[in-house]
Amino acid sequence: MKNITLKQYTALKDTFIYDSMLMHLNPKNSFANRQMNVSQMPYANVKYCIRQLQKVNSWQGIQQLFVICYGITEKDFWKARVVEYFAARRFMIAEFERIIATENKLLATQNTNSHLWEMAGADRLKNYSDTLPLLQLGRLFGQYPFDLGRKPYSEIFNLLVQTKTQNEVEAEYAKLGRNG
Repeated sequence: MKNITLKQYTALKDTFIYDSMLMHLNPKNSFANRQMNVSQMPYANVKYCIRQLQKVNSWQGIQQLFVICYGITEKDFWKARVVEYFAARRFMIAEFERIIATENKLLATQNTNSHLWEMAGADRLKNYSDTLPLLQLGRLFGQYPFDLGRKPYSEIFNLLVQTKTQNEVEAEYAKLGRNG
C-alpha cells in the first residue's frame, strides 16, 4: 500500500485495502502542516461543522470541513497524503464528539416545567438551535448575534455556561424567596 495523495485515492475504483487499514490509525491533529484548534475557531464555524459532519456525503463536503477546520486551501487538501487524512479525520471527529458531549453535559437543563415548555411548542425552536444562544447573548450584551458568532468558540461557550448557571441560581433564589 502506497501513501498516495487524496486526489489519487478518490480516483481509485476500489479503496477497500486502504479503508480497512487506515481506519484504525490513531487520531492525529495534523493535516497539511496545520493543526485544528476548536476553541479558537469561530463559534458559527464550529456549529456549522458539527451539523455538516453528521450529513456529509461527498468529497466536496469533506474537503470543505478540512478547509474550515485546518485553515487550508482546497489545493492543499487534494495533495495531502491519505495516511495523514485518515489520522486527521479521526482527530476531527473525536474533537467534535468531545464538544457535543461537553455541551450536552454543561448546557443541559433540569427544568421541572419542561413539559409546559414542550406544550408551548419548543420543538419549533430546534431549527434555530445554533443561533438562539447567540440571540440570547446578543440581547444580554447589546450586540448583533451574528457578530458574536464570529467570536472564538471557547469564549461563546464559556459565556453560555455562565449565563445558564446564573439563570438557574436566580430561578432557585426566586423559588426560595416565594417559599420563605
